[in-house]
Amino acid sequence: MPAVGLSVESDLLRLVSFEKKHGRTVLKTASEFKLESGTIVAGDVAKPDNLAVVLKNIRNEHGARFARVALPEEKAYVYEAIIPVPEDGEMSDAVEFSLDQNIPLSADEVVFDFAVVEGPFSNNSVQSARVVVSAYPKGIIETWVGLLGQAGITPFSLTPESQAIAHSLVVHTDARPSLLVHFLKDKTIVAIVSGGFVRFSTTVSGGSAGGLENTEKILASHEGEKISESIELLSVRDEVKKVFSYWMSKEEIKSRKEPRSIGSVIVTGHIADMIDVAEYLGKHIGVPAILGNVWQNAFSLDKFIPEIEFEDSLCLAAAVGVALPE
Repeated sequence: MPAVGLSVESDLLRLVSFEKKHGRTVLKTASEFKLESGTIVAGDVAKPDNLAVVLKNIRNEHGARFARVALPEEKAYVYEAIIPVPEDGEMSDAVEFSLDQNIPLSADEVVFDFAVVEGPFSNNSVQSARVVVSAYPKGIIETWVGLLGQAGITPFSLTPESQAIAHSLVVHTDARPSLLVHFLKDKTIVAIVSGGFVRFSTTVSGGSAGGLENTEKILASHEGEKISESIELLSVRDEVKKVFSYWMSKEEIKSRKEPRSIGSVIVTGHIADMIDVAEYLGKHIGVPAILGNVWQNAFSLDKFIPEIEFEDSLCLAAAVGVALPE
């Protein structure tokens, strides 16, 4: 039975599922389940009993026996590392050793996964590989596995929010890096995706409910339109510029065969003046900006049009990403 995709926000869970019709993947369900205020706080499950009730409702209403879950980005550690390739080819121990050098928790305190994105290659005469590692504190994983189990739902995977978003927005064969900006009510996720994997991610506190729609000052003009340049939007803009600069300076010292410069900014989530904000961010780093197509890797809109407005679909990026058939 296919797994549903669940994404976690501060005030709700989003559910997406797909099905096959006439040999094609189509959208089956896109739903949201409200959470009591304070259930999720800064990525932590603060009220597990309340979350358990909602998960049981999902199990009962949608018959969801299996799920892939996009976990809050605030608690994720995502990094790149070059590690030596052991003679037997088993790299888990080498990746585990890299944890202490890249995150503030020990290997005993986290659950991690990794993917090889390049290699093997010679690095100072040592056969090595480039890996992308994602890790969560053990307590976070145990909490979610336990609550899903109580609801009768078996988790197939627990994925960082940024990787789920990338999975829905970026064509898997596109090697050129993209910069993703995903607006949520309490935060904004900024991530670099290359070769289908998130290579770097960060979060900016304050999202659409944190003031992006509250005007602090008005730009004189932006492509003939006026948009609000709030304190929160300025913070996002500055973070986007920092991430862009970090990536470009980082790649200048590497000798790589694949395209490395960022080709586009892809914006999703929900804020007012979405198109103008996307163009505004792109203008400040000199890269074309577009609104994301969350159905990119699910189906062609020429062949199937889901019964959901485009603007509403932009909030579903993470849920779509984990719901997509692997």
